[in-house]
Amino acid sequence: MRRGQAITALAALAVSLTACGSTQTPAGGSGAGGLSAKNADNSGSMALFISNRDDMGWFITDGDGLPLYRFDKDTPKPSKSNCEGECAKAWKPVPADKPVMATGVDPISIGVLTRPDGTKQLTIAGFPQYTFAEDKVAGDLKGQGKGGTWWVTAPNGAKITGGKAQNNSKSSGTPGTSPSPSTGQAPPPAPTSGAPGY
Repeated sequence: MRRGQAITALAALAVSLTACGSTQTPAGGSGAGGLSAKNADNSGSMALFISNRDDMGWFITDGDGLPLYRFDKDTPKPSKSNCEGECAKAWKPVPADKPVMATGVDPISIGVLTRPDGTKQLTIAGFPQYTFAEDKVAGDLKGQGKGGTWWVTAPNGAKITGGKAQNNSKSSGTPGTSPSPSTGQAPPPAPTSGAPGY
């Protein structure tokens, strides 16, 4: 009788292993248990990313890859834009009328100000953000340093005046402050405790 139970168990195992390799679609969908996933609809949000260039370091871009700029004549506390009229035609305020999906930008630093015309403008670390009308494709940085007052924005909201973000501290952990391999500094040693590193 034990032999019969063993054969039955082996047969059940063989059937279950065969089912695991099946290419049939389960009823109700393409995933396990009939579940399927859909791509996220991000059309109701504004995307921000970070980009890196050897001559600039890390900086923020919009969803089209155009850099975001800050203006030295604006104020962060309270957030106030001093770019209106003709200025706002060349330096387009980044609208903040949709939720922000930011990759590499601290969500706490993201804010909104209301402009005198009633529109909402994105702020990073309190500074109003702009795109430059002459930047047409991803990678353009034609507004960098214009008039000595327009600067690409670092992920922590600091201005970038060359290859370095102003007001960055080495302990901030932002990408713009990490030592680069070209500085000759070694990366920090890996933890030896066997911890997974979260």
